Amino acid sequence: MPSAITKLQPRLNKTTLISLSIGLLVLIVSYPLALVLPSWVSWENGPVENAQVAVLLLGMVQALVYQKYGSADWKWLWRGAALIWFICAMRELSWGAVFMEPLGMSEEGPFFSSRQLWYKPAVMPALIGSILLLAVFMLKNGSQKLLNPLQRSGGLPWAEFLLATLGMMISTAAEEHLGLTTGLTGAAAQNLEELSELAAYIFLLTGQLRIRYHQSALMSGN
Repeated sequence: MPSAITKLQPRLNKTTLISLSIGLLVLIVSYPLALVLPSWVSWENGPVENAQVAVLLLGMVQALVYQKYGSADWKWLWRGAALIWFICAMRELSWGAVFMEPLGMSEEGPFFSSRQLWYKPAVMPALIGSILLLAVFMLKNGSQKLLNPLQRSGGLPWAEFLLATLGMMISTAAEEHLGLTTGLTGAAAQNLEELSELAAYIFLLTGQLRIRYHQSALMSGN
């Protein structure tokens, strides 16, 4: 194998480091900010949730751009990533329900439900079908074979995935799910939930940037 695969330096480029730094900053300040920010900041369809959607859509667009480069295995890897980003973004948008009038209002903000969507019954079948079909194409084109060279070059974003998991665990604890708790209630708990989830999405975006950087190095070494 070319040396670029096993001795890639630096392991993170400038763009990846900036993204990682932003994610760490958001995660670190999420708790103190949760205590002082007003409740409306983290309402559904509010500023923080809209920022989450922006990160998710950015990840999707990046993956769609990346799929233009490389062999079929890389193309289908990025198409798979784009689908995951799209699913996550649509989930945050309640599959489009946030663009309709809210069903109600409470201290936790407006309430939207995907049950009011005429196409809601088709969402899950379409979701399952698209994931299975994409998995078939990825396996057929050997996308899974990219894991070994990525691992050897340090391109698999284990640290980013662990940080994203930490962010999601804090979000889960803020909701007091799975027996976890942060001790916060009301607006503070909701703020922490959404801010830590935003950090998690930024870490996933950072992981994608790492993979793309190593893809470029692996391709140039061939």
